[in-house]
Amino acid sequence: MPSYDILCIGDVNVDLILSGLQRLPQFGEEVLAQSVGIHLGGCTANVALFAAHLGLKTALRARVGTDDFGDFLMAELERLGVSTELILRDPDLRTGITVSLSGRSDRAFVTYLGTIDSLTRADVTDELLASARHIHVGSYFLQSKLQPQIGAILARARELGCTTSLDTGFDPAGAWDGGLRNAIAHATVFLPNEVEAAAIAGVVDPLEAARQLARTGARVAVKMGEAGAALVTDRGLFQAPALPVPVVDTTCCGDAFNAGLLCAMLDGKPEEEQLRWGCAAGALIAGGSGACAERLSRTNIEKLLAGR
Repeated sequence: MPSYDILCIGDVNVDLILSGLQRLPQFGEEVLAQSVGIHLGGCTANVALFAAHLGLKTALRARVGTDDFGDFLMAELERLGVSTELILRDPDLRTGITVSLSGRSDRAFVTYLGTIDSLTRADVTDELLASARHIHVGSYFLQSKLQPQIGAILARARELGCTTSLDTGFDPAGAWDGGLRNAIAHATVFLPNEVEAAAIAGVVDPLEAARQLARTGARVAVKMGEAGAALVTDRGLFQAPALPVPVVDTTCCGDAFNAGLLCAMLDGKPEEEQLRWGCAAGALIAGGSGACAERLSRTNIEKLLAGR
């Protein structure tokens, strides 16, 4: 019997979030933020904490330093209900940090990698994979040491009876490859946003990109912001609209979408409902600043979907 519902493999870091920018600064300029916060961050860690808030037993495999930022992240993970027993601590590396500049409809990031890209294949054993029902790998393009083996990790997880998911994040190198299509082929569901899907597939239209990427054999769920989301499976194309909520901060909405969809998938809900749960989870997080996981629950998703 697996110990966890979801094991998330990838990045965790400190997020310094500056919100409410009217626009992003150019070099040599200064713009004002309306609020500032320091949070647990990293796309993979965010999926883990959101999944935990949806009632799933969740663990994270990542590495942090033995510095103050590492202590902060360990305490935050425990406070937010994510198991820390699989976290690795490294005295020789500084914990990674991302500065997020967030406006009403878009954001930009500056990242110091540190421990973020330090996982290797040796850190992901069969015993580790067999400990969970579902394996989620996040931030593909930031996992430079693990990246060449991510396809093999997902394939092995499937052999061990797990379902799997993959999210890439943005590619800082602009190459949008690195063996990615092979990795997608071993994912039960691939979870890009519209920019990532279009860049990976080499087409402009995100729906066409989803169709092309689904030819790898994975189901492909594309996050499209105000346009909602789409899911392409062997049963066809499904779409769900964005839900009407006041938008405060879009920083972690995609990670919440992932957790909502995966929660519904593990609950055995139909594909249409999985997509709606993803959109509802993203909408709930958009209403607060930063990860704001306390806003996310099964009850709140059900209320939002019911129009209450």
